[in-house]
Amino acid sequence: MHSDLFSSGYDLSDVPRQSRGFLSPRLALWLLALGAIVLLSAWLAVEVVVGRYEGRICPHVTALDVDLGGLRPSEASDRLTEAFSHYDAGLLTLTDGQRAWAVPWVEIGLRLDVDTVVQSAFAVGREDQDLWTLLRSWVEHHEIAPVFVIDPAIARSALERLAPEVSVPPTDATLRREGNQLVAVPSQPGWALDVETTLERLIATLTYPDPDNQFALAFRAVPPRIADASPALTQAEEVLNRQVYISAYDVLTDEAFTWRLGRDGVLTWLRVDRTQDGRGLNIGVAKEAVQATLAGLASELGEDRGFRLGEATEQVLKVFEAGGGAVEIYLTHSPRTYVVQPGDTLTTISARVGMPVGLIIEANPDVDLNDLHIGQELTIPSQDVLTPYLPVPGKQIVVSIAKQRMRVYEWGQLLYQWPVSTGMASSPTHTGIFQILSKQEEAYASQWDLWMPHFMAVYRVGGDVYNGIHALPLLSSGRRLWEGTLGSPASYGCIILGIQEAETLYNWADIGVLVIIE
Repeated sequence: MHSDLFSSGYDLSDVPRQSRGFLSPRLALWLLALGAIVLLSAWLAVEVVVGRYEGRICPHVTALDVDLGGLRPSEASDRLTEAFSHYDAGLLTLTDGQRAWAVPWVEIGLRLDVDTVVQSAFAVGREDQDLWTLLRSWVEHHEIAPVFVIDPAIARSALERLAPEVSVPPTDATLRREGNQLVAVPSQPGWALDVETTLERLIATLTYPDPDNQFALAFRAVPPRIADASPALTQAEEVLNRQVYISAYDVLTDEAFTWRLGRDGVLTWLRVDRTQDGRGLNIGVAKEAVQATLAGLASELGEDRGFRLGEATEQVLKVFEAGGGAVEIYLTHSPRTYVVQPGDTLTTISARVGMPVGLIIEANPDVDLNDLHIGQELTIPSQDVLTPYLPVPGKQIVVSIAKQRMRVYEWGQLLYQWPVSTGMASSPTHTGIFQILSKQEEAYASQWDLWMPHFMAVYRVGGDVYNGIHALPLLSSGRRLWEGTLGSPASYGCIILGIQEAETLYNWADIGVLVIIE
């Protein structure tokens, strides 16, 4: 059959045109109409959707995980502002190259640029595009990248708060003690945070919070105010070459003490002060350090002796600041305790401790001194009440009650020797170590109505009454009392000299001369 078909020669001209793969005009027209309907429907759908979202953000648009589709721009702004208030941007690491400080982004002034983000969201689906691209933009998801900015005012405040912590103050040149030497310590520049430059760079470069962000702070050099300590070292070396020689004398034990304070002794006194303009150094002396040194010397004397530290410190300071030299300081004595022995009376105790009866009475106001018993403790005032002044060097007066004689010494040599009259048995002259306390050309004793020429007070009996050394007294009648009795006890407790002798002693004796009555 096939062979017949081929062999007979088939004529295609006899096949209808539709069978040859061509659309009929009617079908083509129908397909064209259908396409137009589809396009029109799509166009109408777009128009409907566009109309529905007119003035609103297209669907499927988000920012910071917030769905903004269908929201008006103002609504989107509110929604983003609320979302950012809960947004954790993490920490920004600020560094100076060696150290690092972590600061929350929010504290550095990071904020969301809401207007820019909303504008970008609103522009989605509104570009001038072909229909298919436009349709696809309305059905696909769009994530708007957030845009951040730095608030300059907040950032500046944060940097100003951080400045003291990150800044390194300069180190001024100074002096340092090493052993018994002073060495000059060189200055070092400091570094201060440059807030404005750092702020400018921060605003210009940091717009997105990244946990790995490291931002280099800007610094400016701060020079030291004192660049060189060499002049102060030269001044200090001159001061350290000064020497102070301190002496003290114990009137009770006749002991003399001396100390030499050289470099090692005065090194601890030095104080480095700034000059008035703050740009240089001055070498001064620390008063408290001088006092500490003197307290150490006093401790060598034992617990019952010491110095009047305030007075001694001023004396030593004055000598040291004048370039060094010798200074004598007052040696003090503590009050004592006396234990009553068998046979003791107030008079014998007074003689034994070298303290006038009246002063012992004043020191024991709660004790009946007329009824002493063995083992009873009495307070004996300090020797300082009898000898309050520094002893006058080289001068001494010695009075012997037993011999009724006065010997006057100058630098160990006997200068004068005179007969005297001391107190009667009923008002004896007290023994002990005393001083010339005051001098008066004519002193009046109202108790006995007599005048005492060339009076030199030696000790306080009690109250305001003093016993002393003076010439033969004058009664109000003009008569010389006790004339012709010199060499025998006769007075009310004072030490009586002849008229010429009293004048000579008065002119020779200074306040503070030791008077030893034995």
